[in-house]
Amino acid sequence: MKKILIVMLSAGVILAGCSKKEVKVVPEKHVDVAIVHSYNVPYVYDYPAIVQGVVDYNVVPRVSGAVFKQYYTEGTYVKKDTPLYQIDPRPFELDLQNAQGALIKDQAAMVNYKLIYDRYVKLYAAEAVSKQDLETATINYQGAVGLVETDNANINQAKLNLEYCIIRSPADGYISERQVTVGDMVTQFQTTMNVINSVNDMYITFSMPENDRLAIQSAVSSGLATVPSAYKFATDLQLADGSMMKNAGHVQFTDTRISLQNGVWNMRAYVDNKTLQTQLLSGQFVHVFLNGMTYKGSYAVPQEAVFRDDKGPFVYIVKDGKIAKNPISTGPMTGALWIIKGGLTDGMQVVTAGGVKVMPGDKVVVDAKDDQAKTNPNNPAVASAPVAVTPVKVNASAYVGKPKQRAVQIDSSADIYNGKY
Repeated sequence: MKKILIVMLSAGVILAGCSKKEVKVVPEKHVDVAIVHSYNVPYVYDYPAIVQGVVDYNVVPRVSGAVFKQYYTEGTYVKKDTPLYQIDPRPFELDLQNAQGALIKDQAAMVNYKLIYDRYVKLYAAEAVSKQDLETATINYQGAVGLVETDNANINQAKLNLEYCIIRSPADGYISERQVTVGDMVTQFQTTMNVINSVNDMYITFSMPENDRLAIQSAVSSGLATVPSAYKFATDLQLADGSMMKNAGHVQFTDTRISLQNGVWNMRAYVDNKTLQTQLLSGQFVHVFLNGMTYKGSYAVPQEAVFRDDKGPFVYIVKDGKIAKNPISTGPMTGALWIIKGGLTDGMQVVTAGGVKVMPGDKVVVDAKDDQAKTNPNNPAVASAPVAVTPVKVNASAYVGKPKQRAVQIDSSADIYNGKY
């Protein structure tokens, strides 16, 4: 009987042990957060652009003929009226001689007709010739006078053409590569022989896509942002080697219409070349940054804090030690930050690291709490992010109406995620 009881008790203990469930220990999830505050958020647009002299002069001949001499060295600085070429002067010297010979001949004829006229005036007074004879003498004399005037004009024109055989620089500047060589035939007012590039005043010509223009207008009209009056943005320039020229100039011109060819808004900035450490050259390709747009009282969060699902963009926030999903309305990016148009309030703790491994409702441990450094667009470390782009490599076809893929973008998040950029 004792053996049976012991066996039954042992079996009960075994069954009780088997019925216990193992308790899994869930590891703690760690995140970093940034406490958001509203700021006036600066926003920068950037586009590929081309440098052009305010006035670039084409060197064209004033007479047609063969290039006889070249006096300059390509690529050098020349002053106004510096001789550049000589057109073969011999045909024009012959023209001058012919005109001078014609003048001598016609002057002799004029003297003869003048004597005849004077004689007929006296004879008509004595009623020795008819009135018709006097009129004929008068007409012959006046015609001779006209021929002499024409000859003088031809002589002046021939002398002027001889002067035009020396082609001079129309302005101060650097002379470009020659387009003709000695012996080439050039045509009056048609053949471009060189270009004189002005070096002091420069234009930065670029195009703003229509969607950017509309985004600016929408932000300004809704009160979200401000821009300089008449779009007179201050400009920074980035050269092909990646170096930056801060405050290089300002937007001077915005077109009154959208280009029919490529749907862009043509703009132009002015630069005083004398004030720059590195002088710009006409035809140079650069990147222009437009400064002056400000999103008023807006929030900004790091790019890695923004997620998106089928309902739209959102961020994770920490509330009472737990993760919560918080929908947002995104604006453009500035540097490494998304501008947030709606969905955040001052003091929210937005997850900036560890968000890929959490779900709503998860309990988390906050490892690092950043109050301003990561979300303040006025922080130099954050604001400098748009400048740290790959050195610009653009060509002529890239600059008109084709904005370079860039770190700074403007559009709704839907457009960005749908591949418009």
